[in-house]
Amino acid sequence: MSKRTIVEIAERVGVSPATVSRALNNVPGVSSDKRRQIMEVAAELNYHPNAIARSLQGQRTNTVAYVADVSNRPAADLLFKDFITVLAERCARHGVDLLIHPATNGAANLADVGRLLRSGRADGLILADTRLHDPRLIALAEQGLSFIAFGRSAVGHDYAYVDVDGEEGVYIATRHVLERGHRRVAFLGMPLEYSYALHRRDGFLRAMREAGLSVPPEYVDVTLSNESDARRAMERLLALAEPPTAFVTAGDMLALYAMGVARRHGLEAGRDYAIIGFDDLPLAAHTAPPLTTMQQPFDQVCDELIAMLLRVLQNEPGPRHVLLPPRLVVRSTT
Repeated sequence: MSKRTIVEIAERVGVSPATVSRALNNVPGVSSDKRRQIMEVAAELNYHPNAIARSLQGQRTNTVAYVADVSNRPAADLLFKDFITVLAERCARHGVDLLIHPATNGAANLADVGRLLRSGRADGLILADTRLHDPRLIALAEQGLSFIAFGRSAVGHDYAYVDVDGEEGVYIATRHVLERGHRRVAFLGMPLEYSYALHRRDGFLRAMREAGLSVPPEYVDVTLSNESDARRAMERLLALAEPPTAFVTAGDMLALYAMGVARRHGLEAGRDYAIIGFDDLPLAAHTAPPLTTMQQPFDQVCDELIAMLLRVLQNEPGPRHVLLPPRLVVRSTT
């Protein structure tokens, strides 16, 4: 049976989720009749309050904050919506509220993340879109605030994180096109201020180096922040005397922008060149032709984020560094 949430119980009984939570945790303020109804429905639905819901009882808010920067990145909105849907569903399963805090890159953001926890609006914080040298991580660690990160950084402080192994993912992607006979392979990447962008670039270079192939500087572009950047980069690559025959990209949308440019030149992915993305956005399976890509395991990521945040909040032992592998999804573009 699928896991049930306190929202379902609340709807069945005709009370608020907060009332259900109080009844299930034997907190005063619920009439004996309502408590009985709630317990009966919970038993019928096979609902059992799990660890995180119990652990946060007595805390101030029963709320987890998610801080993400979705600006100035290709596909940021699409990727964010896909991921946050999974994270919100996981939080609902655990009876925990999710507070989404939009962030910008700057001093104001640095002050905001600490203020968010000190204000009592959330018990713990998940910080996403980490940068290679991220001052937010340093500030949170030095202030002793409860947080974990979705992503790694090169800061000198130890902190708990969950991440997807972007280097290994792009390494696998690059090996995939090399195994199909391609030798002129280009990389379309994002600005290296983001840790994940650096890891993905490094995966490409590692695969090319292990194959004994040199990479012309013009074959690597890690400055792509938007659609216009990606389209200009593809135009430039196709205009070379020896253009690449395969393209490894750091994101699905970069791949789709590049495919659009190639199509205007009469080139079809999978027939005239190979291209591979990263993320496996929902639309990747429905492009023409469908895009080969590396799939991020968002279900696992969200489960690990919540479990790790619980350990941090409760000061419990357990893994503090979790690195999850992406999965190659082969479609028509390679």
